Amino acid sequence: MSRTIPSTRLLLDLLDLFEQSSSCSLDADGNRLHGVSGGRIEASSSLDPKTVQAWMPRVGYLSEIEVPCGDGRAHVELCETDDPGSYEYRCPETFRRKRVSADHVAVYDMDAAKLLNLLSDLLNIPQVKRAGIPAPRIERKLWRLGEARIGPVMTPVWLARGMDVNVDEVFQSLLDTRLPEQGLVLCHGRELPRVIRPPRNYRVAYLHDALVDYSPSPCMDVHYLERVLTSDEDGIKPSALPVDFANGVLRIRTKTETWVIKGEKQHKAVSYMYEQAQLGRWELDASEILAAAYPERRTEESRKGLKMQNLFSGNEMWREFIVNSEKGKYAFKTL
Repeated sequence: MSRTIPSTRLLLDLLDLFEQSSSCSLDADGNRLHGVSGGRIEASSSLDPKTVQAWMPRVGYLSEIEVPCGDGRAHVELCETDDPGSYEYRCPETFRRKRVSADHVAVYDMDAAKLLNLLSDLLNIPQVKRAGIPAPRIERKLWRLGEARIGPVMTPVWLARGMDVNVDEVFQSLLDTRLPEQGLVLCHGRELPRVIRPPRNYRVAYLHDALVDYSPSPCMDVHYLERVLTSDEDGIKPSALPVDFANGVLRIRTKTETWVIKGEKQHKAVSYMYEQAQLGRWELDASEILAAAYPERRTEESRKGLKMQNLFSGNEMWREFIVNSEKGKYAFKTL
């Protein structure tokens, strides 16, 4: 990836603000401003001013704000002052003039292209396939990120903003038969009721589920996305554990590839490790794993000389999925 990558927590905050940026307000000249006020950013996210500046250009200033008034709140008009760093308003309770910082009443709009390119990076979408990012299908509501490999096939991936309020418009647009028959629509924010079904062979996935929450750096759980794409069920959630082992295939949420376990003894070893992980035991002694792999050797003496390297001999793939966490101990490589 060629650009600076925020942390997973920061990316989720940016996505929250991206959703909020669909709101509209007016400046003093009556111009429409799309974005989020500085005061709202301060109250709803952990972004510092430097990060706001990097991701959310300032597009103008509010013409009015809400302030406390008795037991409720009241709208008050903002006026410029001689100080470019502040605005003022008349307090509805005392009628005195009060000042508020310009940063607090400024409106910031998310740099959609920057955010969407980051999501495309996480999905390994080639740059040449991203023509839909600067040309939204529905202005400020629906973009085509490009084609990503999800499972065995390349799949068109879309991003929708404000899906809970724009769902009719988005789904109507995707009914266009000139578009591919199948696709994945990513969105953030409130989930749709299960009775609302996407058109044709499109599926909806939520970024708060698709982003691996325990990973410090953003990572897309493509195994979850594949399950969403291939299932007829709604409301699919990612694996409760960082690891999933079923039908002889090991999947780790932070890895795009899978490991198809071959060989009876390797299968027994990985199956045992997974069973113990489900019980909260992530780090195991090599001797314990080897005992599960070689049940016919019932004593430590009979297993003397066996090593993990012997168990997985001829298969270097195991080192991508199992880590030697400390001397004599092994665990799934979840990061």
